[in-house]
Amino acid sequence: MRKVVLFLGDIILLYGSLALTLLVRYGYLDMKLWQEHLAPFSLVFAVWVLVFFINRLYEIRRMKKDFEFYGQLIQNLVINALLAVLIFYTIVGRFSDIRPQTILLILLLIFTALFLLWRKIFYTVISGKALQNNLAIIGISPESLLLAEEIITQPELSYKLQLIVNPDYSEIPEKFQIVNISKDLSDLKNTLIKNKINTVVAVSNPRYSPEVARYLFESINLKIQYFNLTDFYEKITGKIPTTALERNWFLENISQKNNQFFVIAKRLIDIFFASLFGLISLILLPIIALLIKIESKGPLIYKQERVGLANKIFTVYKFRSMVSNAEKDGAQWAQKNDARITKIGKLMRKTRLDEIPQFWNIIIGNMSFVGPRPERPEFVEQLIKEVPYYNERHLVKPGLSGWAQINYPYGASVEDAKQKLQYDLFYIKNQSIALDVSIILKTINTIFNITLGR
Repeated sequence: MRKVVLFLGDIILLYGSLALTLLVRYGYLDMKLWQEHLAPFSLVFAVWVLVFFINRLYEIRRMKKDFEFYGQLIQNLVINALLAVLIFYTIVGRFSDIRPQTILLILLLIFTALFLLWRKIFYTVISGKALQNNLAIIGISPESLLLAEEIITQPELSYKLQLIVNPDYSEIPEKFQIVNISKDLSDLKNTLIKNKINTVVAVSNPRYSPEVARYLFESINLKIQYFNLTDFYEKITGKIPTTALERNWFLENISQKNNQFFVIAKRLIDIFFASLFGLISLILLPIIALLIKIESKGPLIYKQERVGLANKIFTVYKFRSMVSNAEKDGAQWAQKNDARITKIGKLMRKTRLDEIPQFWNIIIGNMSFVGPRPERPEFVEQLIKEVPYYNERHLVKPGLSGWAQINYPYGASVEDAKQKLQYDLFYIKNQSIALDVSIILKTINTIFNITLGR
């Protein structure tokens, strides 16, 4: 709901700024003048909102009241100004007599001022006490403590950790002692009333914990929202806490993910765009091939086995970004500043150009545009032993990009694999065309930021 309010606020601001701009520029505003400018500026505004979305300015979790966040807002406004000029002089100019130099300048000044003010007001309101939900966590576990820390450090989520109920007398870290703590589950209803709780998160799923269910049921008339830990953790963080899962979670949330319409639509989209981008990328092929060959000897295309859907082994194709004998000592994870990577390889990896040949993997059906990144059989064998439920990521096709890639920094270790699996399971549970489109757009932003070293 807050994202919708933020989005609608931006739309109102854009058209309100246009109205003010025309009033300032011409001294009046009538229907004819408005209609002349409405269509061309609507095209500009659509592009601007898309840029905001790609740069994740509608994600509440990323909103911060600091210079870095406002710097990011200004950076997006500069990008949008350049795009507006480009649109007017390459597209709109052919169909309209509008000469937007002065209008565009005034619009940018007005919208920038109102936009920064609007975002500041929005952040202040959602992180303020008036809209905060008083939250209670029932039970102690490593995941509930991680959740507690997220809530405390991110007031923009609109939750205030007001109460921890600790019926098992578990040890609670000192940093959480600022929160009211109760050890009596039998008096839960009165404790919730006393602390004005309107949201409860239970570590033990009430469905499988009769005692928790009984005391929560006694509080059913208090108009409180109830969540189990995994559902609320997912809602707040965009990932699934694997250490809190049991097999029944997969049966309830993933075994039914067999929407035939989604499967067919996703496959058709994959084939169309992989073919389109594959043909476009042929322009780059001679340049990439020349640069690879000039720097080091070896094949242009690097072939490697990966684990795909249902643990099926397939061959993935990439432009070679390492020296030709990079794995003479056996398979090993690529590190952030790996000495085996060539100079042109570093550039290709930053911009994902080395993955262009994987359009062929998508066309023949081994991969999709969006899904968990495929790993090598040697690593998968190790990770299945060390990471609970790691094998379940092979319930869907691997992808060129994924939810983990846009939310977690580059990592090449067992611990990184554990973290990325939480995001992969979120995607598998919630997969949809809309989520795929969102991931693709945000991947563009990720590549752009990595390329610029941000």
